[in-house]
Amino acid sequence: MTGLVLSVKNHNRARGGAVGPHKHKGALQRVRLFQYETFTSIFGPNVATMAARVMIMLAVAGTLAIIAAGLLRPNAPQSTSARSSSIQVGAIAPDFTLTTPAGRQISLSNFRGKPVMLNFWYVTCPGCLAETPGMQKFYVSQHARGKNFVILGVNVVDDAQTAAQFMQQRGLTYPVVIDQNQHVMALYNINVTPTSYFIDRQGIIRVIAYGPIDDATLQQDAVQINS
Repeated sequence: MTGLVLSVKNHNRARGGAVGPHKHKGALQRVRLFQYETFTSIFGPNVATMAARVMIMLAVAGTLAIIAAGLLRPNAPQSTSARSSSIQVGAIAPDFTLTTPAGRQISLSNFRGKPVMLNFWYVTCPGCLAETPGMQKFYVSQHARGKNFVILGVNVVDDAQTAAQFMQQRGLTYPVVIDQNQHVMALYNINVTPTSYFIDRQGIIRVIAYGPIDDATLQQDAVQINS
C-alpha cells in the first residue's frame, strides 16, 4: 500500500510539472508583444492598445508641430500656388496703398520711376534687427549723393505706435507703412521675414532677397535697379 501511494503521488507531480509550465508559456505568448517591460508599458500589452496609443502619439506630435510653426512664424498667412507663381523675378510688383504710423497714405505706385527696395519686417524679428542699421546707412548715403533710391518698409505684425517707437529709437528716416490686416503680406506671399523685393524704375521685380541682407549684398542688389 505504501508503495502504491508513493507511485500515485509521483505520477501527479510529473503531470503537474509537465502541464503547469506548458500552460504558463502559452499564456505569455498570447499577451506579450515586446520582450522588455519598458516597451510594453509604453505601447500596451496587445495590438489594439498599441494601435490606439500610436494614433494618440501621432496626433500629439502633429499638434506640437503646428504650434511650433506658429511660434516661429507669427501671423503668417496661408500661401497659394497662384501667388507664388505670380510674384517672381521679372513680374510687375503689385501695387498697394497702406498708411504710415503718422497716418499718411503711401502707394507703391507713388515711387514709379524710382528704384525701390520693398522690405517686409517687424520689430522683434531677429533678422530685421540685424539688417536695419545697414539699410538706414545705405539710404542716407544714397540721398547724400543725390540718388532717388527708395526704401519702403512694410511692417507686417506691429501696430502703428510700436513701429513708430522703433523707428524713433533706431533713427530710421526711410518711410514705413503698417500692413495691419496683412493683405500686402499675403499679396506678396511672404513666408520669411525679412524679405526684400528690389523693384526697378519700371516697376519690375529684379531681385528677391530672403532673410537679412548684409551691406555688400545690399549694394550689389541696388545696382541692378539703380541704373
